[in-house]
Amino acid sequence: MKNSNIFFGESCKAQFANIIYKHLMKREWFTNTDVMVEYLDKKSANDLPYSVTKCENYTQLKKAFNELKTALTNRIGAGCIEEKGNNRDKSFRYTGSNPDPLRDMRNAMVIKNINKYWQFCQNSAGFFPTSWLEYFFQDCEDLLEIKKNKREGKQILASSLDRMLTNIDFLPFLYEAIIKKQVLSIDYKPYDEEERNLTFHPHFLKEFNGRWHLLGHADGQTPENGYNIALDRICSRPRELYKIAFKPAPKGFYNEYFKNIVGVTHTKDKEGNPYHAEAVHIRAHSHYIFKLTDTKRIHPSQEVSIPFGEHEDGKYGEFVIHVELNNEFIGRILQMGDGLEVVSPENIRKIFADRIENMHRLYAKGTESTDKDS
Repeated sequence: MKNSNIFFGESCKAQFANIIYKHLMKREWFTNTDVMVEYLDKKSANDLPYSVTKCENYTQLKKAFNELKTALTNRIGAGCIEEKGNNRDKSFRYTGSNPDPLRDMRNAMVIKNINKYWQFCQNSAGFFPTSWLEYFFQDCEDLLEIKKNKREGKQILASSLDRMLTNIDFLPFLYEAIIKKQVLSIDYKPYDEEERNLTFHPHFLKEFNGRWHLLGHADGQTPENGYNIALDRICSRPRELYKIAFKPAPKGFYNEYFKNIVGVTHTKDKEGNPYHAEAVHIRAHSHYIFKLTDTKRIHPSQEVSIPFGEHEDGKYGEFVIHVELNNEFIGRILQMGDGLEVVSPENIRKIFADRIENMHRLYAKGTESTDKDS
């Protein structure tokens, strides 16, 4: 059955309807171009690729406007939308007495969306860490329903076992500390170092490869912001500190922090200098790996530089990513075995070559021992 509520759904017409109605309720003059600019998430009409009538989905914009006019006319009578100008530059303005005549239709859409979100929360229970659900749904009928569905085999989403790491139960507490801007005392033991107590200002939680990291400001430690704590290296439950003023991160800091890295770590070379993002060219030696790295991208900057196919020196495809060198990046490439090869730059290629040579040496020892035993 066709849905009679124009605001429902994710279709472009429904999106246009919501944008148009918002403009109408402002009681200010606007044009179809203004609607298209907002729909395409542009700054102004100058940023549109074509004139509004030639833009994709313009027909749906017109349909949405006509259906809205019909709905408004049916509610409050003709003449509630004033028009001026010619067809090319026509402007519109709502002049009706009711400040929100289609409120019931809009509310119905909101209720439907809430029900849809509730269903998602129910079904996604298997994806979130158990401790997260226990914390936020404690004593809630929803949690009982989630557990019942799991017992009866009705759960339709699940995460891999590696998400259930040590101290995963700290996640909701740390999440709330970030929201509340709460300074924490954290006993922390970095790999191969002594345990230390940190006065920590938490800013950001990040999961990578099944492992969670808390980033923020640690008093007296470097870096000033972006200090990285792996949850599984926290030694005891963090404690709240109430007499210390919270130090927030600079605006947009974590957008830049993660921009040029795979994972969560910024590293330095042997001389202690930070790595800078470089264009790393990577060759895929099978079509399967080439397509896998296209759908399971290694980094947002990834672009195909050579399509997969037959070339003078073999059959392959290449892509380029702009990243800093760190262990997470190395791990992602080596994870693909001989399916991927770092082609350039030479300094990064050598680091991979050294890693692979060391691995070969280890496995060669095992092979020699096995051959002698046989």
